[in-house]
Amino acid sequence: MKQGFGMLKKQPAGLSTLFFGYMLLTTLLLVVPLVGQIAHSVLMPVFAIGFMTAAREIGAGKPVLPALLIAGFRGPALRKLCMLGVIHLLVFLAAGAIGVLLFANTDALRDATLAELQTNRELVLESGLVPTMLATALLYIPALLVISFAAPLVQWNGMGPGKALFYSFFAIKRAAGAFFMFALSLFLITVAVLLLVRAVFGFGSIGFALMRMFSEVLYGVAHCALFVAYAHIFPAPPGDSDPALKP
Repeated sequence: MKQGFGMLKKQPAGLSTLFFGYMLLTTLLLVVPLVGQIAHSVLMPVFAIGFMTAAREIGAGKPVLPALLIAGFRGPALRKLCMLGVIHLLVFLAAGAIGVLLFANTDALRDATLAELQTNRELVLESGLVPTMLATALLYIPALLVISFAAPLVQWNGMGPGKALFYSFFAIKRAAGAFFMFALSLFLITVAVLLLVRAVFGFGSIGFALMRMFSEVLYGVAHCALFVAYAHIFPAPPGDSDPALKP
């Protein structure tokens, strides 16, 4: 995470352009009901390559250009990256379904509004929303980490989605302690920032906009940090002399 933020410090303007470009594109996608949400989930590994390519350029001492955001859309790996995205969508739905089946009180949630869930503590406790979200996160976040780490293996090492997930899983398993600290530090930073924004600005439009902005920044920094791990664990593809890809 320190190296991820270090990359932001080296090229704040370039990476900020990518962060806000990503926020704009995902906002446009999410405006479309259901289809946009599905497309957003499927394209997450594709956008992840944009941030990791930016980290690769920073490591090589090159400038970060806005066009890097769509780096994953170019080249023959796009279809395979989208297949990773489909797996991501299925994992997200499965994790949510398991969380709901185990802990959620669907009767209490059926007629609840968002405003009630934000202000009525008894309703939140009765609905089982907190353990549902925790269970979903415990299932989803490790899977998301494996899928995100598989994306550069598909893009730069020419692996298929299944092989990339296999290598990604065992690479993370072998360095489980380091990846656990990475996930924990990212979680704590995210919670601290969001709570601070909420305390200062509340749940109004400004507070929500700032939460979204900081979430996208942390999302991008996390993928820069994942690139650092990728470059240390996996060798550069044959014929690639880019020093940023060498362990």
